[in-house]
Amino acid sequence: MNVESKTVSVVIAAYNGSSFIHELLNSVINQSFRPIEIIVADDRSTDQTVEIVKSIAAVSSVPLEIKVNDANLGFRDNFLNAALLAKGDFIAFCDQDDIWDLKKLERVAAFCQKPNISMIVHAASSLDQSTGKLVKFTQGIRSTGVKPPLSYDPWLTFFGFSIVFRRELLHLADIQGRFRDFIVPNEKIAHDRWIVFLGQVVGETAELNLPLVTYRQHATNLFGDGRRSHKARGHDPIRELDDYISATADMIEVIRDLPDETEVTFPLFDRGKAIHFFQRALHQLRQRKQVYVSRSRPRGVWAVIRNIRGGVYRSVHQDAIRWRSIARDLKYCATRS
Repeated sequence: MNVESKTVSVVIAAYNGSSFIHELLNSVINQSFRPIEIIVADDRSTDQTVEIVKSIAAVSSVPLEIKVNDANLGFRDNFLNAALLAKGDFIAFCDQDDIWDLKKLERVAAFCQKPNISMIVHAASSLDQSTGKLVKFTQGIRSTGVKPPLSYDPWLTFFGFSIVFRRELLHLADIQGRFRDFIVPNEKIAHDRWIVFLGQVVGETAELNLPLVTYRQHATNLFGDGRRSHKARGHDPIRELDDYISATADMIEVIRDLPDETEVTFPLFDRGKAIHFFQRALHQLRQRKQVYVSRSRPRGVWAVIRNIRGGVYRSVHQDAIRWRSIARDLKYCATRS
């Protein structure tokens, strides 16, 4: 199996992106390793996005299809529904306002021939539009290499623009039936969190410590680059834990229901090991909740001590102590009477 035997489709979810999409498409079309197709799913834009994409498609050296949704889907479903149309062996999510390094797909393709790779992720450069400042955004990637299944925190995600994944991941479970997002609980889990969850369960992840996309920071970003807190003032920590508990329990059910053929497509998938991994994470969340439902400061502190002794604050993927979680739980206890 060689690099040339693997193909890549690029999927772009667009909505009122006329200010940036021309530059983005040029950086995708001119890749040194050409994608076999570019699919732009427009979510009922009210600006000139569709017209700009059509004008570029008319002269593009890469097949470029634009699909205008019948109704506004939101970026989560827009990305995933568009990805179902892709024909490539691998699919690259692409945001409408980014700029790709011209060798992004060439760098990624070096890992596509490895049979156990389920997804490839990379670092980025974060560009603040207001200041022009460019900062490397590592996403925690320290070096280029391959990680085995279940190497990440159960709730970790990589930003969608940095993910290239095997198309088969889309067909492991019904995307319309996916569980609630633990970050935005009133929505189904986001496209990137869904793919990272499935990808790390069934196969290896290739990490590239290279900034292969310039990620713009501007006023209309839906999410930042991870360096800023998005917690609302006065957020409810018990409700937040409940959201994580609910999502994690649902993750376990998704793993239980993965089809038997998963082991054939992804030989490294170990259903029992994966279920145990997420069950440990669920147990930790439920034990941490006991701190927050304690009726007094002493009871809360004692719950923290029990959790420390019971290994609740040790991450399930690295067995490292979560000092921030301990500090957060103790801080909450300090507010109790």
